[in-house]
Amino acid sequence: MTPMDEHDLSRDRVVAALADSTQLGEEQLRLIFDALPTPIAYLDADERYRFDNKSHERWFGRPRAELYGRSLREVFGEEQYAELRPFVERALAGEQTTFEREVDYPDGSRRSINVTCVPEADGEGRVRGFVAIIRDLTKRRRAEEAAREAEQKALSEYDALLQRLSHLAESFGTARDHLTVFRDLRDFATVSVPCIGIFISLYDEGRDVRVAKYAWGDGEEVDVSQLPPMPVSSEGPNSRAVRTRQVVITNDYWETKQKGRGQLGILVGEDNGLRPQSSLVVPMATMGRIVGTVEVQSYENHAYREDHVTAMRMAANLAAVAIENMRLLQFESRARIAAEESNHLKDEFLATLSHELRTPLTAILGWSSMMRDARLDEKTRATALEIIERNARTQQQIVDDILDVSRIITGQLRFDAEPTDVRRVVEAAVDTVRPTAAAKSITLRTTFEPGVGPVMGEPRRLQQVVWNLLLNAVKFTPIGGEVRVRVERDGAHARVVVTDTGVGIAPNFLPFVFDRFRQGDQSTTRTHGGLGLGLAIVRHLVELHGGAVRAESDGEGRGATFTVELPVLRNADFGLRNEEGASAKDESAGPNQQSEILQGLRVLVVDDEPDALDLIKAILERRGASVTAVPTADAAWGALEGGWPDLLLCDIGMPGEDGYQLIRRLRSLESARGLTTPAVALTAYAGEADRAHALEAGFQLHVAKPIDPAGLISVIAGLVERQK
Repeated sequence: MTPMDEHDLSRDRVVAALADSTQLGEEQLRLIFDALPTPIAYLDADERYRFDNKSHERWFGRPRAELYGRSLREVFGEEQYAELRPFVERALAGEQTTFEREVDYPDGSRRSINVTCVPEADGEGRVRGFVAIIRDLTKRRRAEEAAREAEQKALSEYDALLQRLSHLAESFGTARDHLTVFRDLRDFATVSVPCIGIFISLYDEGRDVRVAKYAWGDGEEVDVSQLPPMPVSSEGPNSRAVRTRQVVITNDYWETKQKGRGQLGILVGEDNGLRPQSSLVVPMATMGRIVGTVEVQSYENHAYREDHVTAMRMAANLAAVAIENMRLLQFESRARIAAEESNHLKDEFLATLSHELRTPLTAILGWSSMMRDARLDEKTRATALEIIERNARTQQQIVDDILDVSRIITGQLRFDAEPTDVRRVVEAAVDTVRPTAAAKSITLRTTFEPGVGPVMGEPRRLQQVVWNLLLNAVKFTPIGGEVRVRVERDGAHARVVVTDTGVGIAPNFLPFVFDRFRQGDQSTTRTHGGLGLGLAIVRHLVELHGGAVRAESDGEGRGATFTVELPVLRNADFGLRNEEGASAKDESAGPNQQSEILQGLRVLVVDDEPDALDLIKAILERRGASVTAVPTADAAWGALEGGWPDLLLCDIGMPGEDGYQLIRRLRSLESARGLTTPAVALTAYAGEADRAHALEAGFQLHVAKPIDPAGLISVIAGLVERQK
């Protein structure tokens, strides 16, 4: 109900009560009037107060004893009475009247009132007095005045903002370098919004990173040229603004930074004892494209309002247009494109190198720190020295293997396989990671089932697989949590299972957890960041060993489990001493085992390159396989009429029907027969998308050319063994 509705209702009730007053007693009449929320008074024909309700008494601020019997002239004085008299006379003449006036009340306050005077007559029509129904409009009038003043102020500020934006656009239009744009944007921000510091980064869409370009705080510009690129997948308000294309406001900024809840940067010093309490980040966007971000900070908490957001968004978008125009003007030759591609490759290389070097450094630094503790016994010190030496040698080897690590990205990694004890690999990796876990009070438990047996692989690379899984588990497990490692046998496979009680994996991110540079967009990423390379490296290395890796999680906050499966070499072939898995490694046993698997294996090879076809045929036949080699998909269908193979090796890019079409047709025919022929895509299309496309089409494995004979045999043997 609106105030006017309430007023009308009260008036109607008063009129009804007066009309029925002959049948109502005084007490009943007073009960009715006192129940009404509207101030009401009754004055007689001599203009003297004879009655008022409780609402009027509270509103007027005078007790009834001081009011009853006194006239309007006595209560309000001559000057006020002169203003009220015309309306009172009309009421006493029998006319209902309504008026609004500013009135000075006896308590010294000045009030805006709306008064309705309802005459009351006897049975013969003689007016005996009138009822005054009062509405206090003071608050509403003040609110209206405040609203008018605020509106006028807002219009004035908006006009000033438009003028500043106009000047900014003119300046941007003549700017020929980024620094001019950044400084103009800074000057605009300092007079338009709360701003004690500003940070500007540009978005490199090709590399999916932000590059720091400009910072200013405490009245000085800050050199940001040495800051590394910041992955957009990492946490922080600027990266979030790029991902979501939305404004990001952070309040309680300093407290959030102290608690480590996000990657927040402080743009001002702390010498004056003041710290930023809020920040505003707006994306710079033009034509649907994100150019970068602008962040401003304030000492005041909750400093940024909607008008601040509007001002900075408009300025940022003007800056985006200016920056984009510069990019288009400067983008004149292929040399620039080549340079950008070169930088992209360099960054991927450096990111991979950083990931590789951190693993042994963790053990070296962790155990070095622990050795300063005088409470360590000699046995523990000896163990620490052994681990430090081993990891130092591992780090030296990593430097030699930088090119091999980079080949992981292109699927061209080479390694020397040998019979390898899985338990020893896991124990070495656990020792490396244990100091990191201890630093977070994380319990690291291991379980080794007997009789797991050796696998064919390179110990150092397999240790790297377990390293990465353990470091990942420790990283995403909170203080006091638990990480469990279990080594077991599952038929023809050795299985390494790493389970943690950490933050878990969101269901929508689980399918992408092994993709390069992909990270979750929920609490895991916001808290921990990271390059997103470790699990991708795990997948590449495991698959190159003929194995498989998978991730499982019941969701966020419920931990995660990573399972690695590798084909086991049979005990008889490698002279295992006992069921506990200790083996006398025979260097020639690996190839012999693979030859046994391939002996008599019927293989159909499809490749339109004659040299590649001859090479693959020769490699497989040397290991005892029966090979049918054809140059086209049509020829492959002809070969299939003579019998179904045990294994298909197929190129992707071929004239006529390509490898994708061939495998889809094959799987369609097999589904009717209840068959699934092991199939490997052997192709020069080596990208992540190509691998995903091949697996989606129906291939079990994707092997990138050029072909490494030993690696190809290992992959085929692993696949065939798993199928058994």
